[in-house]
Amino acid sequence: MRSDLGLLLVGFAGFLIYAACDSAFAWWMKELVDAIEAGLSEQRWRLAGLIVAIFLLRGAGGVIGGYCTEYVARRVINRLRSEMFNHILRLPCAFYEQYSSGSVLAKLIFNVENVAASSTNALRIIVRGGLTVLGLLAFMFYLNWKLSLLFIIVTPLMAVVIAIVTRRFRRLSQNIQGAIGNVGERAGDVLKGYEVVKIFDGYSHENQAFADVVENDRRHRLKLILTSDASTTLVQLIFAFALAGLILIAMQPNILQTMSAGEFVSFVTAAGFISRPVLQLTQVNAVIQQGVAAADSIFSVLDLPVEKDAGSIKLEKPKGKIDFQRIRFRYHTAENSDNQWVINGVDFSIPAGTTCALVGRSGSGKTTLARLVARFHDPVEGEILIDGHSTQDVTISSLRDNIALVNQNIALFNASIAENIAYGAMRDRDPELVLRAAEHAQVMEFASQLPDGLQTQIGESGIALSGGQRQRIAIARAFLKDAPILILDEATSALDNHSERLIQKAIEELMQNRTSLIIAHRLSTVEHADKIMVLDHGKIVESGTHQSLLAAQGLYAQMYEQGVE
Repeated sequence: MRSDLGLLLVGFAGFLIYAACDSAFAWWMKELVDAIEAGLSEQRWRLAGLIVAIFLLRGAGGVIGGYCTEYVARRVINRLRSEMFNHILRLPCAFYEQYSSGSVLAKLIFNVENVAASSTNALRIIVRGGLTVLGLLAFMFYLNWKLSLLFIIVTPLMAVVIAIVTRRFRRLSQNIQGAIGNVGERAGDVLKGYEVVKIFDGYSHENQAFADVVENDRRHRLKLILTSDASTTLVQLIFAFALAGLILIAMQPNILQTMSAGEFVSFVTAAGFISRPVLQLTQVNAVIQQGVAAADSIFSVLDLPVEKDAGSIKLEKPKGKIDFQRIRFRYHTAENSDNQWVINGVDFSIPAGTTCALVGRSGSGKTTLARLVARFHDPVEGEILIDGHSTQDVTISSLRDNIALVNQNIALFNASIAENIAYGAMRDRDPELVLRAAEHAQVMEFASQLPDGLQTQIGESGIALSGGQRQRIAIARAFLKDAPILILDEATSALDNHSERLIQKAIEELMQNRTSLIIAHRLSTVEHADKIMVLDHGKIVESGTHQSLLAAQGLYAQMYEQGVE
């Protein structure tokens, strides 16, 4: 909130006015009772005007304080969300593999709101309530300091109660953060896999699973509410005993003789007014602890290191020669607890401007090897060279600027076809170039039949399009980027025979004069590659052209004969 300190101070000034008016009302009660006791009827206009002025000022102070702190709260939320979103975008790919989208969204939406509630809403209650209590106590000390000491005596007792419940608040709030993350995660899985749910009749299972996570969230929230209400009741009871003791002492004849009727009524009024802000101050502890737990969750992400980018070399128009030198890699996940090597000692070169195909059974490491080129992961051992420069020494941005990627998991956004083709740094490209890329990728074959052509909105993840149409948009995106290095990971896997025939020629054109790395299950799509590398369990077991590998009668020939798709 530091950047909004000025506005926050204006809000505090509003709360100061608000708090002062409560003390002013207690003083007004003294003036009213004294005027009635003395029979000063001519004071009625002054007293009537004063009460209106007090409540006008009180209302104005409350509005100013409330608006300013809420304004700052929304700024904090926007700033924190933007900072978190920007940080998430720059985290290594391992983060996306470890965290579900539902849990990340819960942190970004729900937890950030709780942090703002703690940092501003709770602060508003503390400042407004604290100033009100201080003002009323000061007025009570002014009237009778001996009686006022009774309220000071019970303060440590209330502090002990608050300290005891604080730890429980924190623990329950952390449980709530996890529970709401589970709710988002479960719902996200169903929304993404709704077709599987429908076709396999998963309604009852998913309903029960969602009911379980919702029930878990409800149970933790009820515990939090019960703890909050019980502690508030206990503090109120302590306060009630203090007020009862005050009345018993204040109404003794020797005490009454030292105070006028107006002063006595004013003192009791001020004492009664203290109960409400004290109650709010005890309740705010639950809000603070929820915010602290949410902050723990948020900063556990913000404190994660972003992608390592220690390179200083900028690739500018590289020819595209790629060298894999003794590459070894493994994923550090719970599923791979035995640290098996996914890539184990891969060593080969792809000359600039040639096409190299990676083939092998599922799990052989083909896609992982391609991802290492784009530095979605870094090798555990060995290095990858682009035109003789290690990818570790090259800036990530310049490396990826020179790579176009089309993979089997097509990423499309809720925008138009044209915006999905001219995505990211290409968003300002000439519309003619976008149209030409769409024509090369055979996108216009279906886009021309749509009401708005390339400006047609395709919905979330391109839900309005077929798999083949989505894949063609991704290929058009690669055409538009015109990068010297091209990675095609099952680029035609979602195309039917008609679409594949239409686009195969375009892909061949796209690969000309580029270094192309093709990953394919359909061996018929890589027959014309300059070199074919056959992987098995992370190792290259064969290499050569299509004809030479068939003649060798090894794994490639076996896969080809079996028609591995």
